[in-house]
Amino acid sequence: MQRDSLQDKFPYHPVHPYRPKKADLDDLLAFQRSQGIAHSCLVAFSVYQNDNSSILDALRRLNGKGRAVVCIDPKTVTDTELRELHAAGARGIRLNFRTSSQRFDTETFGRLLLEAAERIRPFGWVLQLYVSLDQIAQFAPVVSHLGVAVVIDHIGHPEPSKGPARLQEGYCEFMELLKSGLVYTKLSGTYRFDDLPDLDSYVQEILATAGDRVVWASDWPHSGGVSRNPGGDRKKVQEYRKVDDHAWIARCKNWCRLAGGRDVDGDGLVRKIWVDNPRRLWQYDEDSLLASDVQVRSVL
Repeated sequence: MQRDSLQDKFPYHPVHPYRPKKADLDDLLAFQRSQGIAHSCLVAFSVYQNDNSSILDALRRLNGKGRAVVCIDPKTVTDTELRELHAAGARGIRLNFRTSSQRFDTETFGRLLLEAAERIRPFGWVLQLYVSLDQIAQFAPVVSHLGVAVVIDHIGHPEPSKGPARLQEGYCEFMELLKSGLVYTKLSGTYRFDDLPDLDSYVQEILATAGDRVVWASDWPHSGGVSRNPGGDRKKVQEYRKVDDHAWIARCKNWCRLAGGRDVDGDGLVRKIWVDNPRRLWQYDEDSLLASDVQVRSVL
């Protein structure tokens, strides 16, 4: 199949908030080879809303070396659709509360999260949340009632304009959730808040607090997102951010070794967040996992 016809196969939702440049499975596999990665966890892009056709296609072509976090409408998705997604490799759903900047009270957050959790609980899926650090304070009391694993994107996404993470709303609740073992978090996308005053110490504290509950993620192909489309022009193709992936990985490994200290071997922590933790979270059979996992954004 020609590359152009493959790109046309999966059109964006009519109300997509921005138009990222296409990134197909060949691009993904080239990225994986450049980083020595054998397995993937694809994460749905908001430009498709609840259409998971591109992810299903990619999972089938990855032939067992892919997992996915998809988007659904809990009120309308059918059990048949969920079973099809599970058979293909879906192991979670993603809810995006940060991009819309919506703010909910704990009761409303609880209702939304419980509604989603009830649909995925029979499949053993995870609930992945893209939120800002202050939003964690709003839903933290609900997490223990969900009955599913919860994954917090981008280590809680603190806001640099609000100063050090430890002084921001939601910080204490996030750390308590990590200590409790109720949530995982993704060490990913820190270029989104690279000017956070205490970024190094914040990441090391997370790693030292919950080394068994952190999974590394590339955030490839590094979308600019809604924040880089201030005019709202949905026709203009948005280039991806330029990220030095090799340098990013080296920085993450250094954080692990600094966080390890005397009690936890730094290289052991590296193995946990690249191999052991994602293997457990995304339900890869041990016999089929040949190398580390990477979480990528699917734009096919």
